[in-house]
Amino acid sequence: MKNRWLPWILLSPALILIMGLTIYPLINTFVLSFREYNMYSLMTGVSEWVGFSNYAETLKDPFFWTVTRNTIIFGLACVFGTMITGLLVALLLNTKFRGSKILGIVILIPWVFPAVAGGIVWRWMFNDQYGIANYFLSSIGLSMFEGYAWFNSSFTAFTVIFFMIVWQSFPFIAVSLLAGFQTIPDTLYEAAEIDGANAWHKLTKITLPMLKPLLLILFILSTIWDFKIFDQIYVMTEGGPARGTYVLALYSWSEAFNSLNFGMASAIAMLMFILLMFFIVIYIYFLREDKEVKKS
Repeated sequence: MKNRWLPWILLSPALILIMGLTIYPLINTFVLSFREYNMYSLMTGVSEWVGFSNYAETLKDPFFWTVTRNTIIFGLACVFGTMITGLLVALLLNTKFRGSKILGIVILIPWVFPAVAGGIVWRWMFNDQYGIANYFLSSIGLSMFEGYAWFNSSFTAFTVIFFMIVWQSFPFIAVSLLAGFQTIPDTLYEAAEIDGANAWHKLTKITLPMLKPLLLILFILSTIWDFKIFDQIYVMTEGGPARGTYVLALYSWSEAFNSLNFGMASAIAMLMFILLMFFIVIYIYFLREDKEVKKS
């Protein structure tokens, strides 16, 4: 009996913390999504049960589908941009050259940079009046970018945010893949070289297949992070111009703190959660398929 309960007693502080910070907010958000919860409810604690009305109203709103489309397209673009950049940087760091260790430390700077501070810096860089991006592009002969207003169009605004997200996210991917490279035996590459394989063959036939489980984990983590982006968009555009850079996380926040409709905001958050769960199910499917292949 002592040996049975001792591990749970030792784990209880961490379990309580996880329940309080993760499980309870999720359950509370789920419950709020079925209630009409506004500022009056927040002050008095009285709210009305409305069933699926919040979900029905959200799904009937054309703007919700526009925001969902923005979230999926922008999120997937950030995921693939981050994964490709991280893979290229990891391949560079995996080669032995002078200063590789210093470069490995330098690329971690964007990862530890606060998201809000990074958003402010990038907004300043792409300012149409005094931003260094326009100055640099104009100085190399691209006069069309002189005084160019990047944040007056949703496409160009998303483009700037995309580069900012990739810049801030790729170090984690690069370091994780670099650690994965170290687990691949050198004998596999040596055997491939004897058979006449070039660098591309070794990458596609050895490195990527050996790192498939790690790549899938990094893919789903990047998807979760990039689909719930809020800080950078809010700091750089606040959803503008004309709500053109709204994503689901910003839309949920706006319903809660601008419209004071916490029930609707909770419904949007739960729909975003379902969208993310869809990608997690895809990850589990591919992981199970990979295990079945290994067993066979």
